Amino acid sequence: MMRFCVLGSGAGGAPTLRRAPAAVLVQVEGTFFLFDCGEGTQRQLIRVRVSRSRIHLIAITHLHADHVLGLFPLLSSMASDRRQAPLLLIGPRGLGELVRHTLRGIDVHLPFELTIQELEPAFGGQLVETEQWRLSCAPLHHSLPCFGFRIQERRMPSVDRERLSSFGLEAGRLIGELKRQGWVQLPSGQKVTLEQVSHPRPQPTLVYCGDTRPCWETVELAYRADVLVHEATFASDLADIARQSFHSTAAEAATVAAMAQVRHLLLTHFSTRYDSLEALLQEARAYFPATSLAQELRWEQVPSSDPLHDQGNSLSDADTQRGQSVASLVPVQGADQGADQPRSAHP
Repeated sequence: MMRFCVLGSGAGGAPTLRRAPAAVLVQVEGTFFLFDCGEGTQRQLIRVRVSRSRIHLIAITHLHADHVLGLFPLLSSMASDRRQAPLLLIGPRGLGELVRHTLRGIDVHLPFELTIQELEPAFGGQLVETEQWRLSCAPLHHSLPCFGFRIQERRMPSVDRERLSSFGLEAGRLIGELKRQGWVQLPSGQKVTLEQVSHPRPQPTLVYCGDTRPCWETVELAYRADVLVHEATFASDLADIARQSFHSTAAEAATVAAMAQVRHLLLTHFSTRYDSLEALLQEARAYFPATSLAQELRWEQVPSSDPLHDQGNSLSDADTQRGQSVASLVPVQGADQGADQPRSAHP
Protein backbone atom coordinates (compact mmCIF):
# COMPACT_ATOMS: atom_id res chain seq x y z
CA MET A 1 0.00 0.00 0.00
CA MET A 2 1.31 3.45 -0.97
CA ARG A 3 -0.14 6.69 0.28
CA PHE A 4 1.07 10.27 0.49
CA CYS A 5 0.39 13.54 2.25
CA VAL A 6 1.31 17.01 1.01
CA LEU A 7 2.75 18.82 4.03
CA GLY A 8 3.47 22.06 2.20
CA SER A 9 2.26 23.43 -1.14
CA GLY A 10 3.54 26.99 -1.11
CA ALA A 11 6.19 28.55 -3.35
CA GLY A 12 9.09 30.78 -2.35
CA GLY A 13 9.35 33.41 0.30
CA ALA A 14 7.92 32.94 3.78
CA PRO A 15 5.13 30.61 4.91
CA THR A 16 1.62 32.03 4.80
CA LEU A 17 -1.55 31.31 6.73
CA ARG A 18 -2.83 29.43 3.68
CA ARG A 19 0.18 27.33 2.70
CA ALA A 20 3.37 25.90 4.15
CA PRO A 21 6.63 25.60 2.17
CA ALA A 22 7.30 22.54 0.05
CA ALA A 23 7.26 19.06 1.59
CA VAL A 24 5.58 15.77 0.66
CA LEU A 25 5.43 12.67 2.86
CA VAL A 26 5.11 9.25 1.19
CA GLN A 27 4.44 5.95 2.94
CA VAL A 28 5.16 2.56 1.35
CA GLU A 29 3.95 -0.09 3.76
CA GLY A 30 5.84 0.74 6.98
CA THR A 31 8.51 2.97 5.40
CA PHE A 32 8.21 6.77 5.30
CA PHE A 33 9.93 9.02 2.75
CA LEU A 34 10.13 12.81 2.95
CA PHE A 35 10.52 14.73 -0.31
CA ASP A 36 11.74 18.28 0.35
CA CYS A 37 11.71 19.81 3.80
CA GLY A 38 10.62 23.43 3.83
CA GLU A 39 10.40 25.59 6.92
CA GLY A 40 7.94 24.22 9.47
CA THR A 41 7.89 20.65 8.16
CA GLN A 42 8.30 19.29 11.70
CA ARG A 43 5.08 20.92 12.80
CA GLN A 44 3.27 19.53 9.79
CA LEU A 45 4.51 16.04 10.67
CA ILE A 46 3.05 16.45 14.14
CA ARG A 47 -0.27 17.54 12.67
CA VAL A 48 -0.52 14.38 10.56
CA ARG A 49 0.63 12.27 13.54
CA VAL A 50 3.74 10.81 11.99
CA SER A 51 6.74 10.57 14.28
CA ARG A 52 9.94 11.99 12.84
CA SER A 53 11.66 8.85 14.09
CA ARG A 54 9.79 6.86 11.42
CA ILE A 55 11.32 8.73 8.49
CA HIS A 56 13.69 6.39 6.65
CA LEU A 57 14.84 8.61 3.78
CA ILE A 58 14.80 12.33 2.95
CA ALA A 59 15.20 13.48 -0.66
CA ILE A 60 15.84 17.16 -1.37
CA THR A 61 15.08 18.34 -4.91
CA HIS A 62 17.29 21.44 -4.80
CA LEU A 63 18.88 23.88 -2.38
CA HIS A 64 16.54 26.86 -2.52
CA ALA A 65 15.53 27.93 0.96
CA ASP A 66 11.84 27.09 0.67
CA HIS A 67 12.72 23.44 0.00
CA VAL A 68 15.44 22.85 2.58
CA LEU A 69 15.21 25.18 5.59
CA GLY A 70 13.14 22.72 7.61
CA LEU A 71 15.84 20.05 7.39
CA PHE A 72 18.16 21.38 10.08
CA PRO A 73 15.64 21.70 12.93
CA LEU A 74 14.32 18.27 11.94
CA LEU A 75 17.79 16.74 12.26
CA SER A 76 18.30 18.62 15.52
CA SER A 77 15.10 17.16 16.95
CA MET A 78 16.13 13.68 15.82
CA ALA A 79 19.37 14.19 17.74
CA SER A 80 17.46 15.33 20.83
CA ASP A 81 15.31 12.20 20.54
CA ARG A 82 18.52 10.11 20.68
CA ARG A 83 17.56 8.49 17.41
CA GLN A 84 19.56 5.36 16.68
CA ALA A 85 18.21 4.27 13.30
CA PRO A 86 20.32 5.33 10.30
CA LEU A 87 18.98 8.00 7.94
CA LEU A 88 19.63 8.38 4.22
CA LEU A 89 19.67 11.92 2.85
CA ILE A 90 19.70 12.40 -0.94
CA GLY A 91 20.05 15.66 -2.81
CA PRO A 92 22.11 17.78 -5.19
CA ARG A 93 25.83 18.39 -4.93
CA GLY A 94 26.53 20.79 -2.07
CA LEU A 95 23.90 19.34 0.26
CA GLY A 96 26.50 17.56 2.38
CA GLU A 97 28.55 20.69 2.94
CA LEU A 98 25.43 22.68 3.78
CA VAL A 99 24.29 20.10 6.34
CA ARG A 100 27.69 19.70 7.97
CA HIS A 101 28.35 23.43 8.28
CA THR A 102 24.87 24.21 9.57
CA LEU A 103 24.86 21.44 12.18
CA ARG A 104 28.32 22.50 13.31
CA GLY A 105 27.20 26.12 13.51
CA ILE A 106 24.16 25.33 15.66
CA ASP A 107 26.11 22.81 17.77
CA VAL A 108 24.12 19.72 16.85
CA HIS A 109 25.80 16.32 17.10
CA LEU A 110 23.93 13.42 15.57
CA PRO A 111 23.87 10.18 17.60
CA PHE A 112 22.83 8.20 14.51
CA GLU A 113 24.43 7.42 11.18
CA LEU A 114 23.54 10.00 8.53
CA THR A 115 24.46 8.97 4.99
CA ILE A 116 24.39 11.79 2.45
CA GLN A 117 24.17 10.80 -1.21
CA GLU A 118 24.93 13.75 -3.46
CA LEU A 119 23.73 13.81 -7.07
CA GLU A 120 25.73 15.28 -9.91
CA PRO A 121 23.72 17.91 -11.85
CA ALA A 122 23.07 15.73 -14.92
CA PHE A 123 22.57 12.44 -13.08
CA GLY A 124 19.48 10.37 -13.75
CA GLY A 125 18.71 6.77 -12.90
CA GLN A 126 18.09 4.37 -10.07
CA LEU A 127 19.14 5.42 -6.57
CA VAL A 128 17.96 2.73 -4.14
CA GLU A 129 16.13 -0.56 -4.55
CA THR A 130 14.80 -2.90 -1.86
CA GLU A 131 12.37 -5.80 -1.88
CA GLN A 132 9.53 -3.37 -1.08
CA TRP A 133 10.31 -0.27 -3.18
CA ARG A 134 12.63 1.38 -5.68
CA LEU A 135 13.65 5.04 -5.95
CA SER A 136 15.00 6.76 -9.05
CA CYS A 137 15.58 10.35 -10.16
CA ALA A 138 16.06 12.63 -13.14
CA PRO A 139 17.55 16.12 -13.53
CA LEU A 140 15.08 18.95 -14.08
CA HIS A 141 15.37 22.46 -15.54
CA HIS A 142 15.65 25.11 -12.84
CA SER A 143 18.00 27.95 -11.90
CA LEU A 144 19.86 25.61 -9.53
CA PRO A 145 20.59 21.90 -10.04
CA CYS A 146 17.26 20.26 -9.31
CA PHE A 147 15.84 16.74 -9.42
CA GLY A 148 12.58 14.89 -9.67
CA PHE A 149 12.07 11.59 -7.84
CA ARG A 150 10.09 8.48 -8.74
CA ILE A 151 9.06 6.11 -5.95
CA GLN A 152 7.54 2.77 -6.88
CA GLU A 153 6.17 0.09 -4.61
CA ARG A 154 7.36 -3.40 -5.55
CA ARG A 155 4.78 -6.13 -5.23
CA MET A 156 5.38 -9.83 -5.65
CA PRO A 157 3.39 -11.49 -8.44
CA SER A 158 0.17 -13.22 -7.43
CA VAL A 159 0.45 -17.00 -7.72
CA ASP A 160 -2.30 -18.62 -9.83
CA ARG A 161 -3.46 -21.92 -8.30
CA GLU A 162 -4.74 -23.22 -11.64
CA ARG A 163 -1.37 -22.63 -13.24
CA LEU A 164 0.25 -24.37 -10.28
CA SER A 165 -2.01 -27.38 -10.78
CA SER A 166 -1.11 -27.58 -14.45
CA PHE A 167 2.46 -28.34 -13.34
CA GLY A 168 1.30 -30.78 -10.68
CA LEU A 169 2.11 -28.34 -7.89
CA GLU A 170 -0.01 -27.53 -4.86
CA ALA A 171 0.00 -24.44 -2.69
CA GLY A 172 2.22 -25.02 0.31
CA ARG A 173 5.85 -24.84 1.20
CA LEU A 174 6.89 -24.63 -2.46
CA ILE A 175 5.11 -21.28 -2.77
CA GLY A 176 7.53 -19.67 -0.35
CA GLU A 177 10.48 -21.17 -2.16
CA LEU A 178 9.06 -20.09 -5.50
CA LYS A 179 8.64 -16.48 -4.34
CA ARG A 180 11.99 -16.43 -2.58
CA GLN A 181 14.22 -17.69 -5.38
CA GLY A 182 11.95 -17.25 -8.41
CA TRP A 183 11.83 -20.94 -9.41
CA VAL A 184 11.42 -24.48 -8.12
CA GLN A 185 12.54 -27.80 -9.53
CA LEU A 186 10.05 -30.65 -9.93
CA PRO A 187 10.94 -34.29 -9.11
CA SER A 188 11.09 -34.85 -12.87
CA GLY A 189 13.88 -32.31 -13.09
CA GLN A 190 11.72 -29.68 -14.84
CA LYS A 191 12.24 -26.12 -13.63
CA VAL A 192 9.13 -24.01 -13.05
CA THR A 193 9.59 -20.24 -12.79
CA LEU A 194 7.48 -17.78 -10.86
CA GLU A 195 6.49 -16.04 -14.11
CA GLN A 196 4.98 -19.28 -15.43
CA VAL A 197 2.55 -19.68 -12.53
CA SER A 198 1.72 -16.09 -11.54
CA HIS A 199 0.11 -12.83 -12.60
CA PRO A 200 1.91 -9.49 -12.23
CA ARG A 201 0.43 -7.20 -9.59
CA PRO A 202 0.11 -3.43 -10.05
CA GLN A 203 3.03 -1.46 -8.63
CA PRO A 204 1.80 1.94 -7.41
CA THR A 205 4.08 4.75 -8.56
CA LEU A 206 4.37 8.40 -7.51
CA VAL A 207 6.60 11.03 -9.10
CA TYR A 208 7.48 14.22 -7.25
CA CYS A 209 9.12 17.06 -9.16
CA GLY A 210 10.89 19.99 -7.62
CA ASP A 211 10.92 23.44 -9.19
CA THR A 212 11.24 23.16 -12.95
CA ARG A 213 10.36 24.34 -16.39
CA PRO A 214 8.40 21.72 -18.37
CA CYS A 215 11.02 19.37 -19.80
CA TRP A 216 11.40 15.98 -21.44
CA GLU A 217 13.25 14.63 -18.42
CA THR A 218 10.06 14.99 -16.40
CA VAL A 219 8.01 13.31 -19.12
CA GLU A 220 10.38 10.34 -19.13
CA LEU A 221 10.60 10.12 -15.33
CA ALA A 222 6.83 10.27 -14.93
CA TYR A 223 5.92 7.96 -17.82
CA ARG A 224 2.71 6.11 -16.91
CA ALA A 225 3.04 6.94 -13.22
CA ASP A 226 -0.11 6.74 -11.12
CA VAL A 227 0.41 10.17 -9.56
CA LEU A 228 2.54 13.08 -10.75
CA VAL A 229 3.04 15.85 -8.18
CA HIS A 230 4.16 18.82 -10.28
CA GLU A 231 4.68 22.47 -9.52
CA ALA A 232 2.21 25.02 -10.89
CA THR A 233 3.62 28.24 -9.55
CA PHE A 234 1.79 30.53 -11.96
CA ALA A 235 -1.23 30.79 -14.22
CA SER A 236 -0.65 31.21 -17.96
CA ASP A 237 -1.08 34.98 -17.89
CA LEU A 238 2.27 35.04 -16.06
CA ALA A 239 4.00 32.64 -18.45
CA ASP A 240 6.84 35.13 -19.04
CA ILE A 241 7.57 35.29 -15.32
CA ALA A 242 7.42 31.50 -15.15
CA ARG A 243 10.05 31.25 -17.88
CA GLN A 244 12.29 33.88 -16.31
CA SER A 245 12.17 32.25 -12.88
CA PHE A 246 12.41 28.67 -14.21
CA HIS A 247 8.99 27.64 -12.96
CA SER A 248 5.91 26.15 -14.66
CA THR A 249 2.38 27.32 -15.27
CA ALA A 250 -0.59 25.09 -14.50
CA ALA A 251 -1.13 24.52 -18.23
CA GLU A 252 2.49 23.49 -18.70
CA ALA A 253 2.26 21.02 -15.82
CA ALA A 254 -0.85 19.55 -17.43
CA THR A 255 0.97 19.24 -20.75
CA VAL A 256 3.73 17.25 -19.10
CA ALA A 257 1.14 14.99 -17.45
CA ALA A 258 -0.57 14.35 -20.78
CA MET A 259 2.67 13.59 -22.58
CA ALA A 260 3.79 11.28 -19.78
CA GLN A 261 0.41 9.48 -19.82
CA VAL A 262 0.17 9.66 -16.05
CA ARG A 263 -2.98 8.60 -14.31
CA HIS A 264 -3.44 11.64 -12.12
CA LEU A 265 -1.85 15.09 -11.85
CA LEU A 266 -1.61 16.88 -8.51
CA LEU A 267 -0.68 20.57 -8.72
CA THR A 268 1.44 22.14 -5.97
CA HIS A 269 3.98 24.92 -5.26
CA PHE A 270 1.58 27.83 -5.67
CA SER A 271 2.74 31.44 -5.72
CA THR A 272 1.78 33.50 -2.68
CA ARG A 273 -0.02 35.94 -4.99
CA TYR A 274 -2.95 33.52 -5.36
CA ASP A 275 -5.71 33.47 -2.75
CA SER A 276 -7.94 31.24 -4.86
CA LEU A 277 -6.47 28.44 -6.96
CA GLU A 278 -9.57 27.71 -9.01
CA ALA A 279 -8.21 29.45 -12.12
CA LEU A 280 -5.06 27.30 -12.03
CA LEU A 281 -7.14 24.15 -11.64
CA GLN A 282 -9.42 24.95 -14.56
CA GLU A 283 -6.48 25.96 -16.72
CA ALA A 284 -4.79 22.61 -16.10
CA ARG A 285 -7.97 20.57 -16.58
CA ALA A 286 -8.42 22.09 -20.03
CA TYR A 287 -5.30 20.13 -21.03
CA PHE A 288 -5.48 17.21 -18.61
CA PRO A 289 -8.86 16.56 -16.94
CA ALA A 290 -7.49 14.19 -14.29
CA THR A 291 -6.04 17.06 -12.29
CA SER A 292 -6.55 18.20 -8.72
CA LEU A 293 -4.99 20.68 -6.31
CA ALA A 294 -2.72 19.72 -3.45
CA GLN A 295 -4.56 19.85 -0.15
CA GLU A 296 -2.19 20.08 2.78
CA LEU A 297 -2.34 17.54 5.62
CA ARG A 298 -4.68 15.24 3.72
CA TRP A 299 -3.67 11.62 3.22
CA GLU A 300 -4.32 10.20 -0.24
CA GLN A 301 -3.86 6.63 -1.39
CA VAL A 302 -1.98 6.18 -4.65
CA PRO A 303 -4.61 4.52 -6.84
CA SER A 304 -3.77 1.20 -8.38
CA SER A 305 -2.91 1.00 -12.08
CA ASP A 306 -4.99 -2.15 -12.34
CA PRO A 307 -8.57 -1.26 -13.45
CA LEU A 308 -9.87 -3.93 -11.07
CA HIS A 309 -8.47 -1.92 -8.18
CA ASP A 310 -9.57 1.55 -9.31
CA GLN A 311 -12.91 1.65 -7.56
CA GLY A 312 -12.88 3.85 -4.50
CA ASN A 313 -9.33 5.10 -4.99
CA SER A 314 -10.05 8.39 -6.76
CA LEU A 315 -8.04 11.43 -5.73
CA SER A 316 -9.84 14.53 -4.52
CA ASP A 317 -12.99 13.72 -6.55
CA ALA A 318 -11.13 14.39 -9.81
CA ASP A 319 -11.44 12.19 -12.87
CA THR A 320 -8.86 9.42 -12.57
CA GLN A 321 -8.92 8.26 -16.16
CA ARG A 322 -5.43 8.02 -17.61
CA GLY A 323 -4.67 11.15 -19.61
CA GLN A 324 -5.64 11.01 -23.26
CA SER A 325 -3.71 12.68 -26.05
CA VAL A 326 -4.34 16.41 -26.22
CA ALA A 327 -4.80 18.02 -29.61
CA SER A 328 -3.17 21.36 -28.83
CA LEU A 329 -0.38 21.13 -26.28
CA VAL A 330 1.64 24.06 -25.03
CA PRO A 331 5.29 23.62 -26.05
CA VAL A 332 7.49 21.53 -23.81
CA GLN A 333 11.15 22.47 -23.58
CA GLY A 334 13.30 19.74 -25.13
CA ALA A 335 16.17 18.12 -23.29
CA ASP A 336 18.62 19.40 -25.88
CA GLN A 337 17.53 23.01 -25.55
CA GLY A 338 19.66 25.21 -23.36
CA ALA A 339 17.91 26.89 -20.47
CA ASP A 340 17.60 30.65 -20.39
CA GLN A 341 19.85 32.45 -17.94
CA PRO A 342 18.00 32.81 -14.64
CA ARG A 343 16.91 36.29 -13.65
CA SER A 344 15.01 35.36 -10.52
CA ALA A 345 15.09 32.17 -8.55
CA HIS A 346 11.81 32.71 -6.75
CA PRO A 347 8.25 33.74 -7.62
